[in-house]
Amino acid sequence: MWITMKGKHLEVKIDLERYLSSPDPFFLIFAIDEHLLLGACWKGKIDGDESDVYRFFENLLTACYYFLQPEHPHVQKLTKFGRENVEDEGFHLMGDEVVVYQAVERNAIYYACSTGRIARIYYHNELLEFTDCSEFKGKYKGVVELSLKEFIEDVLEISRKYLEKYAPVIEKIRLEHGEESDDYDFLQKFYQEVEELYEKRFKLES
Repeated sequence: MWITMKGKHLEVKIDLERYLSSPDPFFLIFAIDEHLLLGACWKGKIDGDESDVYRFFENLLTACYYFLQPEHPHVQKLTKFGRENVEDEGFHLMGDEVVVYQAVERNAIYYACSTGRIARIYYHNELLEFTDCSEFKGKYKGVVELSLKEFIEDVLEISRKYLEKYAPVIEKIRLEHGEESDDYDFLQKFYQEVEELYEKRFKLES
């Protein structure tokens, strides 16, 4: 059974029926508009990539946390490191990004970047390199651009749905397979921090 969390641009789907005894036990699809950042397509059917769901949402919230504090020394240090990695991966930044955050998945890597007004996501989805789906051929690597405000709003919306509705279900499945509990108290507090930073930033601008 697939569950879906969707915002204006971001969409995440997770298959609750399949479970792998690995660090990335669930199959997850992550798309922004028409761009498939995580997942595969074969014989006309989109499927998920193996993923750690908790880490996936923590990465999205971390990107937003950094986007909302570009002047922080830690963020600037990580941005410098991330910028070097972007070039090593063969991406070419447009030059006006003030935050660069690297997220690594099992078969994909993406860099969440902010100019202060725009969010850019540079991605390389290795599974799409082998697709036989015409709509995704040659689209395994690229960049998607959207309003920074709308990106953060979408991350908050899908993260809230995950924490309130689906995290308990996913955690139950993990515990049934003998896994240790994830720290949802931390993730809930982290979500609230990002939400507070968002409100301070965009209420001041409204």
